[in-house]
Amino acid sequence: MIYADAVSGLLLAAVGIYTALTAYGFGLGTLSQPAAGFFPFWASVLMVGCSSVVVLRAIFPKYGTVATATDPDGFAPSWGRVAACVAMLLGYAVALPLVGFAASTFLVMFALSRLDARTSWPASLLIAVLGSAGFWLVFVRGLAVKFPTPAFGL
Repeated sequence: MIYADAVSGLLLAAVGIYTALTAYGFGLGTLSQPAAGFFPFWASVLMVGCSSVVVLRAIFPKYGTVATATDPDGFAPSWGRVAACVAMLLGYAVALPLVGFAASTFLVMFALSRLDARTSWPASLLIAVLGSAGFWLVFVRGLAVKFPTPAFGL
């Protein structure tokens, strides 16, 4: 048994259950008219499901692969990449009201895909174009989310 994974999975499951119960208290609404608790509730359900998988894999490691310091491709975890990812997501939060949803989403998806050395420049461009277009279709067209007008009008 891998104790660290089991404990972290149980803690995440507990946080997910608490968040789901709290979100349920806000009301779920319907799929066509979601209430305040709709998205947090379903995100929490997903979190509980994923953390349950982590716990099960920690208890029964022979039925799944166990994380090691390097994977078969030779990828070694890098705190620098983690810090860069966090910085890019914070930059996204800053850029969103300045340059708008589509442009900032394109930029962050392109930058995040460049963190993976196995992703080529053309593939990063394709990921950014298709990803930002997909998110725009879902949030702006499909869900009619109103984003603030960008400060720089892009």
